[in-house]
Amino acid sequence: MKKLLILILIFVIHSTALFSARDILKNILPSDEIVYVLRLNNGDIISGYVTEMMNHPEYGEGIKISTELGIATIYAKQIVEINPEKEHYRHGHRVFLLPTADPIGDGHFIGMFEVLFLYGGIGIADIVSITGGRTMIPQIAPDQQISDVNIKATFLHVPFESMEGYMSFAVGMNFAYVNAANRIINPYIVATFVGERSRITGNIFFKTGSEDFYNVRFYDQLFNMQYANGAVGIGLGLDTKFSKRNDLHFIGELWNNDITKPTNTGVLLGLRLANTNFSSDFGMAFFTEPFFAPFVSFVWTPF
Repeated sequence: MKKLLILILIFVIHSTALFSARDILKNILPSDEIVYVLRLNNGDIISGYVTEMMNHPEYGEGIKISTELGIATIYAKQIVEINPEKEHYRHGHRVFLLPTADPIGDGHFIGMFEVLFLYGGIGIADIVSITGGRTMIPQIAPDQQISDVNIKATFLHVPFESMEGYMSFAVGMNFAYVNAANRIINPYIVATFVGERSRITGNIFFKTGSEDFYNVRFYDQLFNMQYANGAVGIGLGLDTKFSKRNDLHFIGELWNNDITKPTNTGVLLGLRLANTNFSSDFGMAFFTEPFFAPFVSFVWTPF
């Protein structure tokens, strides 16, 4: 009886693996227009054009893919995932903090920013994107924590006719609470240019519906913060993929929350390691105070 159960278990595992291997290539077709990105069992990532579908009598289904190093033969059982290059990167809805005009879509995520800021987001129908987060600073009272909610609607997507890429446009509203009593509201409009390797984003936002001065408390310290109602700010962002790496990006942001005050400016420069399931950002933020600080984030896209 035990031997029979073991044989059944082995058969089920083998059948499941065989089905998964066959299933992973079911929507793949040879094309000289679509670049596919493959992640293999050994962790390697390769990209290229699929030139031929094949079925080996011993190794099963597979593909021939044209890479920079020549034609490679890859079998389905070696592949963890295969996606068109434009679907491989699931983090184009933001730079670091700056929202782009691209929607979250099905790239729902859970993340941790600066170690102490739990953050997440969902997409609805490639139009609506909702993100939110809250700090979890030890020994800080709940009414002294920082919270943020961002709602964005992508209303226009314009493909380019003469070159690869497109333009996206979106409008949004950001609600932030610096302590529970201090609400800051920023409506904004954002545009993103997407080319072969880079995304360039421009954001215009303004302050509305709140006070000009705030009393912010952390621990036993009280700070005064000024952010004039009606102030107009700008955000600029760059996200560009390194030419020889599908998983490595440079990210940069410039923020100014009041264009009448050039000293209210901050710049973030960093690197992003990313695949379809995970990304991590590392870099430095510079301010005109002068002041600088490291920034880091870890984002999981399991869905």
